Amino acid sequence: MAVWQYLLIVVPEDSIDSNYECIFKNNKTKFLPETDSFWKNFYGDIPSIISKLDHIIPKANWGNETYLIWKGDSNKEEDNDACICLSDDKTKIESFQFRIDLRKASNITEVLKAILNLCKKNKLILIDLKGEIFQPNLEDIFKSIKASNATRFLNDPIQFFEDLSKNSSDETRT
Repeated sequence: MAVWQYLLIVVPEDSIDSNYECIFKNNKTKFLPETDSFWKNFYGDIPSIISKLDHIIPKANWGNETYLIWKGDSNKEEDNDACICLSDDKTKIESFQFRIDLRKASNITEVLKAILNLCKKNKLILIDLKGEIFQPNLEDIFKSIKASNATRFLNDPIQFFEDLSKNSSDETRT
């Protein structure tokens, strides 16, 4: 993940209950928590979701039939990407996440808004790296974007790395 990317995890809205925080609080790994349990009762139109993403971000030339990857052009400061992992039989989503390149305003005004609209249509919500839940509205997640490491880096890269070296033992995901 590039330091200028802002990551959001996507899950079905009706799968969230009061215990969702446990996936973040109990995650002792350096990796994102597993979200496949959130997708067990999702019966949305998976081919349509995939097709819509194909129109938002170009499909990458890697991945496979169950590990779908989209990747923008980082040379044009469009380093947006998305990933959907499907079950072996391709009938269920096991995870869905995307990252937005914050270096260019059009990534937010076009790419992020398009993904948020896709989420709204499919009754999906977003979780940031701190475990905060957001409706798929730019206004709802803007505070999280502004507080993210990506924004902190873009605002003052030197200070960001100085702070990072001071706090290397207190690693935070934002």
